[in-house]
Amino acid sequence: MKKIVSIPFFLFMFVLIENGFCQDFESELAAHREKYKTETKGRFPDQVQDFYEAKAKFRIAATYKKPRKSKTISVPTSGVKIKDYTEYALVTFEVDGQKHKIMTYRQSPVLPLYKNLVFVPFKDPTAPNETYGGGRYMDMDVNDFKDGKVIMDFNKAYNPYCAFSDGWNCPIPPKENHLKVRIEAGEKVPLTGH
Repeated sequence: MKKIVSIPFFLFMFVLIENGFCQDFESELAAHREKYKTETKGRFPDQVQDFYEAKAKFRIAATYKKPRKSKTISVPTSGVKIKDYTEYALVTFEVDGQKHKIMTYRQSPVLPLYKNLVFVPFKDPTAPNETYGGGRYMDMDVNDFKDGKVIMDFNKAYNPYCAFSDGWNCPIPPKENHLKVRIEAGEKVPLTGH
């Protein structure tokens, strides 16, 4: 009798924890998106943004390794400038049981304003039909990376300014960050009408 009572209790606790995680994840993402939309609207008032629905599947517990000797690469942009970035960590993550890798970067040299910023430019097969053809970005913090583990939340993927107007120098994601998996999360191609 004791076993019959204890199994539903643990299942009940698991459901409570899982539901709590989903609610926290969705409310945290909603607040993040509102802040992002407000900032973008201030700069591009005529643009209408579109997003995939929040998907816990794309908030991924991943692992990372920092290179023994980080390379600094010159990244072409959509404009005339070239921007330098230094490799920060190579992240390994899984989607639907398949492993993928993505390199994260830090600006070189690191400006004081961005001292903790880790930049993640990427492109995936949703581009250019569903997401911006030039690729998308994620911003992370050095403190997100701890003891070989990191959460990659592709729900926070956003468009570069080039998706909204011309004249910007948006870094083009390096080939090593052209993913083979569809990342159906984050920001989509901007909508054309109001």
